[in-house]
Amino acid sequence: MLVDIQGINTDPDRAIGPDLAFGAGPHYCTGAQLARLELAAVVEVLRADLPGARLAVPFADLRRHGVGGIQGSRPVSLPVLF
Repeated sequence: MLVDIQGINTDPDRAIGPDLAFGAGPHYCTGAQLARLELAAVVEVLRADLPGARLAVPFADLRRHGVGGIQGSRPVSLPVLF
């Protein structure tokens, strides 16, 4: 099976698709906690290996995609200085 990661949470007929990544309520993803732990580990490694890494632009200037809410929004790009 191939999963289109970019297609998750999108619906061509609606501006916002259903929340399929982690869900909410009774359909909450059992892997959500593992994903949070993995992300925390990545952040620790990046902080240890690249202590001087900083955003190249002010946070407020980051262009975002999505409307926020339970599905959140994500930056279009993430310029970083090392």
